[in-house]
Amino acid sequence: MSETSVNKRDISIDIVKGIGMVAVILGHMSLPEKATDFIFSFHMPLFFLINGYFFKEKSIGQSICQKFRTLILPYLCTSLLVIVSSVFWNILKGADAATIISSIKMWGAAALYGSGTYTHFLKWDIHIIGAIWFLLAMFWADVIFNLLLKVKGTYLWGVLLAILGYVTTGLIWLPTSFQAGLTAILFIEIGYIARQKNLLETALNNIWILLAAAILWGNSIIYGGHLYMVGNHYGNGVFDVLGAVSATLVLIKFGRLLAAQKSVFALALANYGKDSLIVLCFHLIELNTFPWYLISDRFSYFLSTLLIVALKICWSILAIILIKYIPVFNTVFGKKPKNREKLI
Repeated sequence: MSETSVNKRDISIDIVKGIGMVAVILGHMSLPEKATDFIFSFHMPLFFLINGYFFKEKSIGQSICQKFRTLILPYLCTSLLVIVSSVFWNILKGADAATIISSIKMWGAAALYGSGTYTHFLKWDIHIIGAIWFLLAMFWADVIFNLLLKVKGTYLWGVLLAILGYVTTGLIWLPTSFQAGLTAILFIEIGYIARQKNLLETALNNIWILLAAAILWGNSIIYGGHLYMVGNHYGNGVFDVLGAVSATLVLIKFGRLLAAQKSVFALALANYGKDSLIVLCFHLIELNTFPWYLISDRFSYFLSTLLIVALKICWSILAIILIKYIPVFNTVFGKKPKNREKLI
């Protein structure tokens, strides 16, 4: 993209992010294995690649402060809302005080440790916080990559740190999804280079590159190693990385085509993607605390899956709409009302 188009909001990128967020929601459902492989082949790397593409270097202090405000603050607020939601549902179920206190401690510890998944190292009684591991990993990836841009051999250091994050996963799993963040630097770096070298436009306008990307993505789905970024698992190694990059390229091309149609569906998907932070955080709340078994136990697998997905998406849309009217959440999630006079 040109510098001008980078600075403007690109609806096709928002469409791709919207697709990514729907994939995140579906990825936490009990789906057939191949459907899960399809989703996990791209849904998390996609956001790191896009972030890298739009990455702008800042001073170290400015980078840390900005990323704390835009990533860590939403993480902390969401963790607190998980605790509040857990207390609410426990009270509704008639749980005793001991159960409620135990739940508060469990989610508090989960938030402090900040792991998105269980690993062989995480054997003691610490619950996982779940999907918002992404915010912690993105914080580390962004802050460290910004630092690397100020030293010689930026890209080499980025690769070495990504490898370090990957190889140490089998030895120890550090708090705050630090190693997942280290490995994610590789995707940040790829996205950043794509912008610096104008590689995206070249690839999008070359049918042979797009075809090769589609083949690589298909290979990662069919024969891949079940890419599991949250736990730093890349079972097919570099081919999983290539598959994720290829998938993102294909999806951006699809987003461009969809954006050109200017349909209601495209605009709705773009608006959903534009508020992906809110979608992720409020998806985490329902994922961790809502009693979805009340639906899954009552209906068939197919019908319950459709109902739950629809309700999850409606819940996140409701959050997007309402958050702009809650001043504290405005600050945390960056959703400003279009007309402040209406709130007075």
